[in-house]
Amino acid sequence: MTTDLRTRLGAPTLRAPLPVVAPLAELFAEGGLVRGRTVACTGDAALSTALALSAAATRAGSWLAVVDIPNLGIAAAIEAGVAVERIVLAQPPRASREWVTTVAALVEGFDVLIVAPSASLSASDARRLQTRIMARQAVLLVVELPTLSSASSSTFASDLDVHADTVAWSGIEQGGSHITQRTVQVRVEGRRCASPRERTITLPCPTSSVTPSPCSTPPRVS
Repeated sequence: MTTDLRTRLGAPTLRAPLPVVAPLAELFAEGGLVRGRTVACTGDAALSTALALSAAATRAGSWLAVVDIPNLGIAAAIEAGVAVERIVLAQPPRASREWVTTVAALVEGFDVLIVAPSASLSASDARRLQTRIMARQAVLLVVELPTLSSASSSTFASDLDVHADTVAWSGIEQGGSHITQRTVQVRVEGRRCASPRERTITLPCPTSSVTPSPCSTPPRVS
């Protein structure tokens, strides 16, 4: 559908994919995160990978909302390359409708959302949230965190599935006092992927190729 026809029909104008750091961009046919899509992140490196996927977008000017991930610290987000001035952490009650209400409100003002869905999330609520994601042309990164008893990412009809497992850790063996990097095997597949793509990357990913954008006013949500 051409842009002029989409405008006449009242359909949203398609916008360019959100940027992704180079090591991960090669796993996506479009070279970035297509707006309006839902991406399921699984594996023991699911959260780290979701942060890496959103890092370049925040540095380019997009805002990131992280919902219901209490063990995520700002330091971890910074290490992942996320622009800390463009991240908002939200912690709604997990076992209530307020979780759905909070995410629905955040969709109105944020380009990227990382969520660990509540175990009480129904399939119908998930569909409604995805409909809003598509209408607003945001990107939803659904992270499975078994330690939080979160719902399975399959509650959402994901467009892409990103599975990331840790292969090795580095830092301590070189005499350091803490782990500095992890090697991760990442596989991307799903209904929006013509064929599975897989590669080994190092987290955190370098973000030097992304030019930081001046900080904008925080989005307003109702």
